[in-house]
Amino acid sequence: MEPMDVDDFQNASDAFLKWLTKSGATISPNIQLADLRDRAAGRGVVSTKNLAEDEELFSIPRSSILTAETSDLPAAVRKEIDHPWLSLILAMVYEYLKGDDSPWRPYFDLLPESFDSLMYWSDDELQYLQGSAVVDKIGKETADSTFSEQLIPIIAQHTDTFKTAGRSNDELLALCHRMGSTIMAYAFDLEKPESEQNGKTDEEWEEDEEESATLPKGMVPLADMLNANADLNNAKLFYEDDKVVMKTIKPVSAGEELYNDFGPLPRADLLRRYGYVTDRYAAYDVVEISSDLIKEQTKAQLKLSEQEIDDKWQYAEEQGVGDDAYDISRASNEEGQFPDELCVLLNLLATPKAEFEKLKNKDKLPKTDLTSDAKKLLRAVLVHRYAAYPESSSSTMDQDLTGRRAMAKQVIDGEKQVLQEAVAAVTEANTNKKRAADTLEDEANAIRQPTKR
Repeated sequence: MEPMDVDDFQNASDAFLKWLTKSGATISPNIQLADLRDRAAGRGVVSTKNLAEDEELFSIPRSSILTAETSDLPAAVRKEIDHPWLSLILAMVYEYLKGDDSPWRPYFDLLPESFDSLMYWSDDELQYLQGSAVVDKIGKETADSTFSEQLIPIIAQHTDTFKTAGRSNDELLALCHRMGSTIMAYAFDLEKPESEQNGKTDEEWEEDEEESATLPKGMVPLADMLNANADLNNAKLFYEDDKVVMKTIKPVSAGEELYNDFGPLPRADLLRRYGYVTDRYAAYDVVEISSDLIKEQTKAQLKLSEQEIDDKWQYAEEQGVGDDAYDISRASNEEGQFPDELCVLLNLLATPKAEFEKLKNKDKLPKTDLTSDAKKLLRAVLVHRYAAYPESSSSTMDQDLTGRRAMAKQVIDGEKQVLQEAVAAVTEANTNKKRAADTLEDEANAIRQPTKR
């Protein structure tokens, strides 16, 4: 698809704002929907005058939020699917296929037709992310199966309703993916109004956190035009009974862009969900350590039998510290580089058999401070995890990378930095003076390409 020229781009923005205002939204005269393509940011919302803290930027009636319920999708069809994501995808497919007959057309005209999120990367392109656990979280095959089994049959049963004449199942599947990616990148969890959240007990808040994954999804026009920035976040969406309101959370100077925030997302997840990366989220990079790698290195480093490892792991799971994987964070992370659960687990694995039996009989666990043996085990785990990434390159060609390959390199470099910091934090415990390698990269290369004997 050819990029829009300036006039077409602006005309689409103007038509959208006119439509949104007509639908009942109120928009501050002190902001504008701006063309930020010159900084590779698409559209964005920019202040035209100085804004005070807690100043209302715009309000959107709940009736103007695109959901399965606010779309014109017939209720009888809507009832055939009971899932927040899938019902919204179905509604958006319906509205999109209506074309000019859809009241949401000016909104769809602003939404992207293509994405750089990982769902759309080829197998060759995904090789650029070798080593990152994010590749296993894309879920394309699962999405293909879900759409093919749950959405395509509904659409096929109602061809007149969806106006699908002449469209193949492959085309409809691609459209489902496009709408799913749009929701992932732009939709909001439609929280309850603030008035319904006041006075809750801690237990009720915890229940809300657990249920957040099942909150209804909605496309909030204009709110989704704010770009995100962890450092410069200056606006937030508030939920009221009959509308949602975007407000400033700090003073904003004239000419400044207004930013929402995704929360502490690693750059790998930014790329997976939104199709871009930025150094502003580098502080949230993590590396996932699998339970299989920990067990493998426990056997190699501590010379434990598989039965001993299984016994300790089962006890760890019973005590709530055994898991499928653990995230290693940056040294600057306020909550620490290593999760408490991982530290307790490593101490447990490094505990002598007799001591382990005592802990088990008392229904207790080791402390979180890593013992010397646990640090050695952790270091071995980290080095082997590092070896899963490609060898570092000092080639000047890497500095000239663009597009998806450049974004992948940022993710990989960030995750390797996390591991470098983590190894540095536990290296003092490594007393193996016979180690042939004297750098992390050398050690990793020895694992990647073991010397034949």
